[in-house]
Amino acid sequence: MLIAYLLFVSTLLYESVICNVKKSCHKKCDCLGTYVDCSKTMINTFPEALPPWMETLDLNLNKIDGTLTIDTSSYLHLTTLKLTKNSISSFPIFVNKTKINHLNLAHNKIEKLEALENLPNLKTLDMNKNKLVFLDDHSFPQSTHLKILNLNNNLITNLTANCLDTLINLVELKISHNKLNNLPGGLFKKLKNLEFLDLSRNHITVIHGLLFMDLVNLKTIILRQNQIEDLQDGSFFGLINLQSLHLEDNNLSKISKGWLYGLNSLVYLNISYNRIDQIKSGWEYCAELEELDLSYNKLQYIEKSNLENLRKLQKLHLNNNRLSFIEEGSFNNTPMLRILQMDHNYLSWLIEDAKETFIGLRNLKKLSLANNKILFIKKEAFSGLDNLDELNLLQNNVLEIQDEAFKYMPNLEYLYLNSSSLVCDCSMSWLKQSNIFESLPFDYINAFCGFPEKNKGKNLKDISLTDFSCLENSPKPTIIFHPESKMVLERQNITLKCGVNSSSTEKINFVWKKDNHDLELISTNHYSSFEFNGMTQFSVLNLYNISMSQSGKYQCVASNEFGITYSNRSVLSVVVYPFFAKVPGNSSVKTGLTARLECAANGYPVPQISWQKDGGTDFPAAQERRMRVARDDVFLIVDVKLVDMGIYSCTAKNVAGMIAANATLNVLEPPWFKSEMSNKQVRVGEEVVLECLSYGYPKPKIKWIKDGVSLTLSNRHFFTAENQLLVIMEANTDDSGTYQCEVTNSLGVNSQKVDVIVMPLYQSLIHEYTLGLVVIAIILCIIIISSIWVLFVYKAKRPSPNLINNSDNKSLDSSNSKDSGTGESTKRSQEQLFNECLNTGQKLNSNLGNLTPEINSPLLTHASVILGENSVKYKHSKTATQPVQLPTTEPHETVEDQIKCVKTSEKPCSIPVPLSNETQDSPPIVQQSCSHVNLHEQTVDAL
Repeated sequence: MLIAYLLFVSTLLYESVICNVKKSCHKKCDCLGTYVDCSKTMINTFPEALPPWMETLDLNLNKIDGTLTIDTSSYLHLTTLKLTKNSISSFPIFVNKTKINHLNLAHNKIEKLEALENLPNLKTLDMNKNKLVFLDDHSFPQSTHLKILNLNNNLITNLTANCLDTLINLVELKISHNKLNNLPGGLFKKLKNLEFLDLSRNHITVIHGLLFMDLVNLKTIILRQNQIEDLQDGSFFGLINLQSLHLEDNNLSKISKGWLYGLNSLVYLNISYNRIDQIKSGWEYCAELEELDLSYNKLQYIEKSNLENLRKLQKLHLNNNRLSFIEEGSFNNTPMLRILQMDHNYLSWLIEDAKETFIGLRNLKKLSLANNKILFIKKEAFSGLDNLDELNLLQNNVLEIQDEAFKYMPNLEYLYLNSSSLVCDCSMSWLKQSNIFESLPFDYINAFCGFPEKNKGKNLKDISLTDFSCLENSPKPTIIFHPESKMVLERQNITLKCGVNSSSTEKINFVWKKDNHDLELISTNHYSSFEFNGMTQFSVLNLYNISMSQSGKYQCVASNEFGITYSNRSVLSVVVYPFFAKVPGNSSVKTGLTARLECAANGYPVPQISWQKDGGTDFPAAQERRMRVARDDVFLIVDVKLVDMGIYSCTAKNVAGMIAANATLNVLEPPWFKSEMSNKQVRVGEEVVLECLSYGYPKPKIKWIKDGVSLTLSNRHFFTAENQLLVIMEANTDDSGTYQCEVTNSLGVNSQKVDVIVMPLYQSLIHEYTLGLVVIAIILCIIIISSIWVLFVYKAKRPSPNLINNSDNKSLDSSNSKDSGTGESTKRSQEQLFNECLNTGQKLNSNLGNLTPEINSPLLTHASVILGENSVKYKHSKTATQPVQLPTTEPHETVEDQIKCVKTSEKPCSIPVPLSNETQDSPPIVQQSCSHVNLHEQTVDAL
């Protein structure tokens, strides 16, 4: 009973609440709790009698127009207001401050954004599909919590630089499909919290550098469908957290590292639907990139460096381009690639002739090559694709598949192939091998045979192994004459020839390729010759007035309905004969300075520059390492010398030929003299020769001056050796004076002087007589001195017994002498005897007078003499000398004879003369002797 009662009460209460709600809800609206739906009710004003607890009010698809005034004082809980698809012409006027967070005014006719002051809690504002024309500095109030702003599909043409400054909390901003053509600098400077920015479908042509530098938290930016032609360097600098960048459907023509700079966090980049014809390196700034969309552009080739630094790339879209060449090894830079789209290109050669193109794609799962005009699948075409799951070869009219063409894809599950022209001869029998046929996913293969006739129209999987028979004469084309590699000069004409054999008489289709690009608008000749095994057809490629741009690898591709074949690649090297860009010119340089020689040449290959001097390569400047290279076209000779003067030849050489140009280097030097002139003194009647040897460049002019007056030619004055010699014949006293040699060139003047004395006849005679007397006197002195010394030597040979102690053979000045000590001795000491002999010689000299030369004997004031038997030892006080050997005593002389000599002679007659040295072990002995003959008389006789 209690339970039944409670149910009854609750039912009454519910009915009561429902009745109250119905009474407070507008009759045309549906009140669903806090959600009130008044959409599609054709009301034209803000409804009344709505529940006060209402949180969401939907007024979409009504007839509200003009200016809408809203009083929300009764709806304190209202947070979401939807007013889409009405005819409101101005921004609604809110009478009081509201708590509305989300306001949707899309699809109206509002022309100006204003009156937001009473929406302080607004977080989302949708103004899509209105008629806004511009945003100014007063469009948004100062204090706003707006996080999402949608301004898509308006007529906005202008944004002031500060119009978004108050939206500091904005996270998402959409201004797509407007008429913006310029974004002012600093527009986003306050939007530090912005994460999503959509500027697509405007008229923007240029993105200026540093435009987005303040959007440090931006993760996605959409710029698709504009008219952007140029992205300046640093266009996206500062977007350190940007992960997704959309630039599709613009007018971009290149990818450069300048505008990629700073995109270090980029994961997705879409540049499809542009005019990009080449990729340049610069991906080092996008090392985190995982997906790159380059589809629908004008790419013609991909080089190895174009994909560098994309080590994390997983998806690459290259479809719908003009690709005809991908350099081998290009995909080595993308080891993580999983999806590779290359549909709708011209990459048939990639499968028909290239090798190891996909090496490096070990992680590739999906490869699409649909519609690439592939006719032939080479055996090694898919090498490296170990983990490939899906291969799309649709819309390629494949004629032949070589043996083991699919063995490099062991994990292949989906093979999309459709062809109706397969040549089902014995070359295709490998497909029917059990281990291969069972592993191929024929559920996705729709291939039919077109040849031979017995197999024509049959599905590949329905033909038995025996039906793949070999033909005696195959109609498939075979290259028998490959084009040859050549080297030609620019502007010459050249032909390349290709020959193909086939058993079919059908005309072979020839295509010439250059660097794997089909050649168009070229001149070719075709002719045929019949052979015993079929017909050989030739194609001749004519290249006229050839230029450098035509260098490359040429290849002939021949095909018919039975197959296709490729010739070898012939290398055509176009060379340009060297020509001078800078020709060396004549120059003059002063010694000690630096000479400058310029020479530059162009050509292909780049010519090598070499220098010669006077026909030789080993010239002084090179030997002495005075030659420097300032630039590639400037050579310097430092510290120039006279030996550097000459003709310099600049030679430019490459494989095409050699050219040379000459230049003369003149080395200028001030005049200088090789040697100084010396004074001259001659007699009257003799000739005088003065030398003035000078150097310099230009060659100096020589001028002779005497006593300040220039000399001229006369009967006695001659100039020879280009005026370097002045000759005066039969000199007289008038020729005496000061002569000056003056040398002059363009760099200066130099001179030197010399005195010339011409002596008269009497002066010369006196001079000669005086000179003769001097000569005679010198001769006489020499004779006298020689005689005296001879006499001394002769007398020294006679011994003096008085001076010898025969008992003990000791010196007279030994310790046994009785005269040692103080006082006068009756016997003279050895030093006294020796000094007396010296004095005697001096007196003898004075007695001889002018007839004998003066003899200055050395005074032994600082020496001592030690006498002994047969020797004398002279010892200087400072310098010790060896003992001097005197002549030995003659045996016939006695002591008495010596005493007699001493008594008869007043003075000593000889001095000791050193004759020979004794060893130091011999006792020091000196012999002193005197002759009893009168020395004066002997000297006169000798003279």
